[in-house]
Amino acid sequence: MRGIICMNADMRWDELELVSEIVAGGTLSEAARRLGVDQTTAARRLGRIEARLGAALFDRIDRRLRPTPLLRAILPQLSAMAAVAEEAGGRLRRSRQKAAGSVRVSSLGLVHRLVLAPALGELATAHTDIEVELAIEDRSVSFEERQADLAVRLGRGPQDTATIRRLGRLPFALYRPKDGAHSGRVVAYGQDYAELPEAIALQALRPDARVLARSNRLDVLAEAAVSTGAAVMLPVLMGDADHRFSEVAGTRGAAVRDVYRLAHPERGKAPAVRAVARWIDATVSRRLGQG
Repeated sequence: MRGIICMNADMRWDELELVSEIVAGGTLSEAARRLGVDQTTAARRLGRIEARLGAALFDRIDRRLRPTPLLRAILPQLSAMAAVAEEAGGRLRRSRQKAAGSVRVSSLGLVHRLVLAPALGELATAHTDIEVELAIEDRSVSFEERQADLAVRLGRGPQDTATIRRLGRLPFALYRPKDGAHSGRVVAYGQDYAELPEAIALQALRPDARVLARSNRLDVLAEAAVSTGAAVMLPVLMGDADHRFSEVAGTRGAAVRDVYRLAHPERGKAPAVRAVARWIDATVSRRLGQG
């Protein structure tokens, strides 16, 4: 009994696994094959185990390894541990294959509010074990720092290392508040965004307009336009959905932005992330009328 207790206390699981495979296979070569190591490595590991225990675990009989009385006394416990390990491994494999878990999706507020959130019921019905975090980001997230699993962007950056897929094109138009009185005034992006297509288009459409306010957020610009009566350049998804605005004739498509879906290079391989990516691709493409 003392030997049995000492064995359980002194042996690590990888050593118990080796012993279990030798018992099952009857030879070091078979145990090594099952464990994916060479026979010399398996023999060396067994020698270290027996030396530390101060007792032999196997007798060499007819070129087979037979458990000694010491080892036979704990074979039921060893078999039970092997069964538990196999069950745990099976659960891990099934978990990897199943679309489950939390997925963080980064994008602009308008994409979440007008495109993804209204279609979330489709994803929830198809994948009941997936939780989606719709994170509003005005900047490009760092996939290297795992700030998101997926992202939907208007345009792509020069440093992007993520998996990228183009989903379609989003046109912009000039809108004015229906109750607006200041047709010669506009609200616009800040100077840091002057090179964006929609900012360039606004300058071309209203070169002499007075800028009443600037912001880097479209929702802020929309509210400022309503408050001041000024015109504003908006994505048509946003402008058409807001009953407070009317589109200025002839301005639709004055600017167009490509819409991309990006995936974390490693996390993007997870079943849950792949499932959300497929849902995003279908939803955005359908909403843009290009899927």
